[in-house]
Order: sequence, then structure tokens, then C-alpha cells
Amino acid sequence: MDVKEYFKNYTDFVDSVTAEVSRNDDIFAARFKQLSGLLGGNYSRLDNAIAGLAGESGEVADLWKKVKYHSLEYDAETREKFKKELGDVCWYLFQTAYALGMPMDEIIDGNVEKLKKRHSNGFSPNYLLQKKGA
Repeated sequence: MDVKEYFKNYTDFVDSVTAEVSRNDDIFAARFKQLSGLLGGNYSRLDNAIAGLAGESGEVADLWKKVKYHSLEYDAETREKFKKELGDVCWYLFQTAYALGMPMDEIIDGNVEKLKKRHSNGFSPNYLLQKKGA
């Protein structure tokens, strides 16, 4: 099989396993309208917030990668860069929560409860083994 045929086959496969709403603007527009109604008109805020959250989290990860692998010194300047990027993460996190109508205290309390159940005696690597076998 030549390269063009290989990539054509893969492109056809990707298209065949892609949800119709992801391939059809008319179907997406109807889904958008439905979701916007469910979100009280906050679809755009949520969409922007989730994209921003992913992007800013990636910037934090990239900065850490530079410290670990590219010899960027972890000094006061780098700490400030982390602070700025984490501030951006917080901003988008709060935007996401706002768009979903979820107060941050409820999110944090829910996370605490989830982790208490998961790690009732503190963290143990056995949790990872149990999860892997489940």
C-alpha cells in the first residue's frame, strides 16, 4: 500500500468513527442551542473557559518541563511565572464553575469527600494497584 492510500484509509477510518454532531454543522447548531438553553445562555463562556483551562494548564506543564528537562532554573523569576500561569488556571477554573452554575465551595467540598472515600487512611500506592485491577 502506498503512502497516499495509507493516509486516505486512515482518514476514512477517522471519519467513520467521528460522531455525526462533530461532522455536521447543522446538527452541531441544534446541539449548541440545546446546550445553551441548559446552561442559561452560558455556552460561550463555558466553551471559552474550558479551552482556556486546557491551554493554561498546558502552559504550567510546559514551564515545569523546562525546569525538569531544559535546565531552566527554579528561581524567583520562574516562581513568578508559575504564579502567573496558575493565576490564569484559577481564572478559567472560576469561569468554568460560573458557567456551570457551580459554586467553588461545592466543588472543593465534593473533591474533599471523594478523596476521603478513596484514601480513607491516607494515600497508598495500593490504591493504584486496586484501580488497575478493577
